[in-house]
Amino acid sequence: MIPALLLTACGATSSGADAPTQNSAVVKIPAFDTGAMDGLLSTAVTEGDVIGVSALVFDEGQIVYQGAFGLGDRERDVAVTEDTVWRIYSMTKPVTSVVIMDLIEEGKLALTDPAAKYIPALAEMRVASLGEDGVPIYTQQARPMTIEDLLLHRAGLAYGIFGGNPIEEAYAASEIFSWGNTPEGRRESLETKVNKLGHLPLVAQPGAAWYYSLSIDVLGRVAEVVTGQTLDEVMAERIFEPLEMTETGFYVRPDQKDRFASNYMLQPDGSYNMIEDGQNSPYLIDYASNSGGGGLVSTLRDYARFSEMMLNGGRLGDVTILEPETVSLMMQDHMGDGFVTMFPWIGGETGAGFGYGGSVQKTATEAQQLTAGRYPGQWGWGGAARTNMFIDPQNNAYGIIMLQFFGGENPEIHRDFQALTLKETRNDNEISND
Repeated sequence: MIPALLLTACGATSSGADAPTQNSAVVKIPAFDTGAMDGLLSTAVTEGDVIGVSALVFDEGQIVYQGAFGLGDRERDVAVTEDTVWRIYSMTKPVTSVVIMDLIEEGKLALTDPAAKYIPALAEMRVASLGEDGVPIYTQQARPMTIEDLLLHRAGLAYGIFGGNPIEEAYAASEIFSWGNTPEGRRESLETKVNKLGHLPLVAQPGAAWYYSLSIDVLGRVAEVVTGQTLDEVMAERIFEPLEMTETGFYVRPDQKDRFASNYMLQPDGSYNMIEDGQNSPYLIDYASNSGGGGLVSTLRDYARFSEMMLNGGRLGDVTILEPETVSLMMQDHMGDGFVTMFPWIGGETGAGFGYGGSVQKTATEAQQLTAGRYPGQWGWGGAARTNMFIDPQNNAYGIIMLQFFGGENPEIHRDFQALTLKETRNDNEISND
C-alpha cells in the first residue's frame, strides 16, 4: 500500500438527509480547510441538491481531505461511505486510454495505425451529411480513422444518446450503447457490438471535428484484438492488479452488493426519482460485453489509486504502469487551436482542448478559476452520473467527487468542489495563468 492511501480512515457510518453528518472519518491536515469542504458537501445534502456525495483531495504526496455525506441508497437509508461502489460511466475512458498507451509503449500499437487494421468493419463506414431535405448524403472517408483519432473523439463516430439528427438516431436504433441497460445488452460480446458500426455512418470525416462518441469503446475492442484477452482481463492484468484496485471492475461482485449505490434522475422540480435500484441492477450480472467507454464501477479510494498513478507520471510506489513521457503526452492538448467541436464541453470560451483520455485546460479566465476551479494544466474527465476527476500536475494535486444521478446541467457542487480544491492546493495561493 502507498503511504498516502494508508492515511484513509475508516470510521462509523451515519445516515439521514435531514441533518447530514460526516459518514466516515476525515483525514485532517492543518494546511487544508477541511471544515470548509465539510460545509460545502453537507450543505448540498441538507438543501436537497444531492442525495449523497463523497469526495477526496490529494495534495503534495498525501490525501488532505476525504469525506462522505448523505445516502447512497435513499430507499434503504444506506449511508455513503468511502467504500460505496459507484457507476463511474465515462471515468472509464481514462482507464481504457491508459491501456491503449501501454500497448503503444510495448510496440503493439501505434497512434498512426488505421483502426480498420484491427477492426476491418470500420473501413466500410461512410460519412453522412444532411441535405437540405434532411436526408443523409453519403461520401467515402477521405482518410482512414486512426488510433489517435479514436483517443481524441475525432474519428467521426457518434454515440446514439444525444438525438437531434438521423445519424444519432441510427446509432440509437443499433442498440450498440445498451451496455448496462438490459441483461441482453450486457451479454452481447464487444466484438459483436463494435462490428455493428460497419453498417452505420460517420458524422464527420476522420480528423475533422471533435464529436463525443463510442470511440473509446472501439479502443476497448482494439485492446482485445491485440492482446487476445477480454477487456476486463486486459485491465485487470495491466492496471487493477498492479495498482491494487480491488473494488474496480465491469460488474458488482456479491461482496460489493450492499455497498452499491442506487442511481437517480433529477426531476424538473429539483427532486430525485430512483431509476436503477442498486440491489436489483444489471450491474450485478457478470457479462461478456465490457464497455471501455463507460462500463466500470469503482470506489473513491480505488479511483484515487489510479489518479495518483497518473499524477506521479505513471508510477505508484514501486509499480510502473506508464513512462512519465507517455503520461505527459496524454495530458497535452492534441486538438490545436480553432478546431471544430459539436459539443460545448471543450473549445471556444471554455479554454479546454483534449488529450488522450481527458480534457486539457489550456487557458482559464480569472472567473473560471475562482468560480469553477478551471486552471491551466488541468487534465481529467467525468461520468454521466456526475462522478468527476481532475488532476493538477503543475501543483501535484488531484480531486475526485462521486455523485449518482442523471439529468440537468453539471451540478454546482462540481464547480464549488473544484474551486475550493484549487483555492486550498495551489502552491502560491494565487490565481494566475502563469
